Amino acid sequence: MKPIGIPYLALALAAGLAATASGAVAQDGKTIFLAQKCNLCHSVQTVGIERTTKSEKVAGPELTDLAAKADPAFLAKYLKKEVVLHDKKHSKEFKGTDADLKALIAWLQQQKKK
Repeated sequence: MKPIGIPYLALALAAGLAATASGAVAQDGKTIFLAQKCNLCHSVQTVGIERTTKSEKVAGPELTDLAAKADPAFLAKYLKKEVVLHDKKHSKEFKGTDADLKALIAWLQQQKKK
């Protein structure tokens, strides 16, 4: 058996790391919601998340049922500040990955009153 040379080993290792990075699974929506600090302005009562701001001036809407009725493509554009809703852009631009944004929107759309 012929030993594997260092260049081939390095190439194989790099390919493996690239495959792992590209195949990384997005976090769950609730984790993303909290990590992006969406709970500063928004509540999601179905999972017990209450907004942390006390100011009504910066408070956003409670999101239970709200996102469930919206188009996911529109929500993605709105959270990226690419479109307006009620003559306003979202106050904070989403800074996560596209996979995280998709997971967040999917999770928000599952939040419905029972």
